[in-house]
Amino acid sequence: MTQITSVPINIEGFSAFGDVALMLDEPPLAETGEFSFWSDSAHYRIEGETEIGFCTVYPHRANTVTWMERHERTPELLVPIDGRLVLPVMTDGDDPQVRAFEFGPGEAVVIGQNVWHSACLPLRSEGATYFVIFRRGTPAEDVTKTNIGTVRVEFSRERG
Repeated sequence: MTQITSVPINIEGFSAFGDVALMLDEPPLAETGEFSFWSDSAHYRIEGETEIGFCTVYPHRANTVTWMERHERTPELLVPIDGRLVLPVMTDGDDPQVRAFEFGPGEAVVIGQNVWHSACLPLRSEGATYFVIFRRGTPAEDVTKTNIGTVRVEFSRERG
């Protein structure tokens, strides 16, 4: 069994797998007494109509990942709703490597088109839910799965 440790997500560290929208320490594009708006935090392109789904993930003692999937026709946008998550991803090529990134509410992740990924793992003991946004019909028409053996993910933060 392979073992990896998750790391907090950042733009540079995740760039090989997609894009990340983070609240950076920059002035907002627009601001009034009622709102502040930051623009251009992350980018993605989806051809055609999109769909929004929800995924709820539950903790399991082993924190293992045994499969990955990818989508050839769409990126996938993940937006946490109620808890921090760990996203396992995998490089492509002759010697694929699994990595795991932590992110949470106030952050969004764009998994690039054709990037291997698994369902998120929750950092909370009661689980977590997140939005999943991609090209409409992706679950039925554009999922390639592969088994990867067993990879155990150690969290850099304790599950709370």
